[in-house]
Amino acid sequence: MCLKSAIIRSVALVFMVLSSTAAQPSIRQMIMAGTTHTPEIKAGTMSAQDVESPKKSVVLAIAYSLILPGLGDYYAKNGETGKYFIGADVTLWLSYAGIRTYGKWIKDDARTFAVEKADADFSGKGQQFEVDLGNFVNVDEYNQAKLRNRQFELLYDPASSFAWQWNSDQDRLRFKDLRIKGDEVVRNSQFVLGALVINRVIAAISAARSVSDYNRNVQSLGGWRVQAGTAGGSIAADRVVVTLSRDF
Repeated sequence: MCLKSAIIRSVALVFMVLSSTAAQPSIRQMIMAGTTHTPEIKAGTMSAQDVESPKKSVVLAIAYSLILPGLGDYYAKNGETGKYFIGADVTLWLSYAGIRTYGKWIKDDARTFAVEKADADFSGKGQQFEVDLGNFVNVDEYNQAKLRNRQFELLYDPASSFAWQWNSDQDRLRFKDLRIKGDEVVRNSQFVLGALVINRVIAAISAARSVSDYNRNVQSLGGWRVQAGTAGGSIAADRVVVTLSRDF
């Protein structure tokens, strides 16, 4: 019976170490001294902040939102708001990809048209060649314009792959319109990138507010308390009693 009481008291002692910061020095001295006789253990209490949900970090929430808008709100347990930011981000990325793809299709159509109607060769050529191709009927007309402006370094070799000849001026204008339209569509995709940045900034602000609200709610709910002690008397203790309570 004494052995059982000693074991129970030892278990209660462990709980007391965890739950009573005020009693830690004296208990540690008892353990180091190897005391076999344990006095009656009174219930100890501890405000166990670790038992309740820990406070969230505003900085971490903002970082999450800058990576993926809405993730910071989910981190702060505010999924109702976070889902809208995530949905907006996915929509914007799809829009960005769609707009750029559409612009590329238009520019590809313009090149295909120029190959058929002007015998143009785009391999190894840059953007400026496409501009020149749309502004002049043939390479000779282009070279004459550059000679008049004394831009000798910009001349094209008529015997090279830089030569072209439009079947009609209407074909040239159609190619020019397609090229300009394709460039404009691709440039418009930059506005979507701006919207993606704005979405992240707004989401970061929302996440910071969600974390502040979360931390304020956690603090207002009060703290848990853990109480540990023995039952059955100071000599014949027969069990350990642990009580978990919370202040509201």
